[in-house]
Amino acid sequence: MAGTGHPAEAPRFEPNWDSLKQYDVPDWFRDAKFGIFLHWGVQSVAANDGWYARHMYVQEGAPWGRAYEHHLKHFGHPSVVGYKDLIPLWKAEKWDPDSLVRLYREIGARYIVPVAVHHDNFDNYASTWQPWNSVNMGPHKDVVGEWKRAAERQGLRFGVSSHCDRTWDWFLPSHASDVRGPLKGVPYDGNLARADGAGTWWEGYDPEDLYCRPHQENEPPDPAYLEKWYRRTRELIDKYQPDLLYFDGPLPLGEYGLRIAAHFYNANMEWHGGRLEAVINVKW
Repeated sequence: MAGTGHPAEAPRFEPNWDSLKQYDVPDWFRDAKFGIFLHWGVQSVAANDGWYARHMYVQEGAPWGRAYEHHLKHFGHPSVVGYKDLIPLWKAEKWDPDSLVRLYREIGARYIVPVAVHHDNFDNYASTWQPWNSVNMGPHKDVVGEWKRAAERQGLRFGVSSHCDRTWDWFLPSHASDVRGPLKGVPYDGNLARADGAGTWWEGYDPEDLYCRPHQENEPPDPAYLEKWYRRTRELIDKYQPDLLYFDGPLPLGEYGLRIAAHFYNANMEWHGGRLEAVINVKW
């Protein structure tokens, strides 16, 4: 059911399901029909596999693609050249967000949703809580901010996609090693520490902030990971004020996801003079 758009009817949301059930779909999203999802980031450097950051560490048994072999051929062994080392290769030197978003509008899109952070845990924006981000390294640009400004110039609604709630399990192979061959047992670069960066391009950065700390399979995320996810996601909402927030799965991480949903809806109403224009998309 589409909302009426009257501010007086917009509820105040609390971080629980009973409160969130008051949500009513805004008219703009019901009517938009067509948006563009922009799956672009460090993983695009390899031009091989959308899950490249994980599969490059999977010597055997990856469900699709041949990312491990591709990485060996084009970049090196993941114990020496890891996913982090693709970051300086993502320069975005030919990126022209204005011309792209103009094209999207011309073909009928009414909103865009760039990936603010994929499962690779690299923030494509000016992040306070994740030092591995596109302003500090790589293109040295606020990618999400530039997409947003281009959308505003073309009169399109703006959304963001956040996948880093899944990084804890998704990046676990980066802490493993080859299961066969001459480098069997040699740890991949996910096992490096901050001190190992001395004299390298990533000196001063902690690989654990990117790959998460080593842990056992099926070990639940620790409180530090959960709190960091919440702070990063809240900053993404507050700094870029999207009207759409996409999660690549269910609403993430229990009570933390509920807190994000309630904050997003309430903050969005403040940006729009009491009207609720916010949309949360989940995969299931």
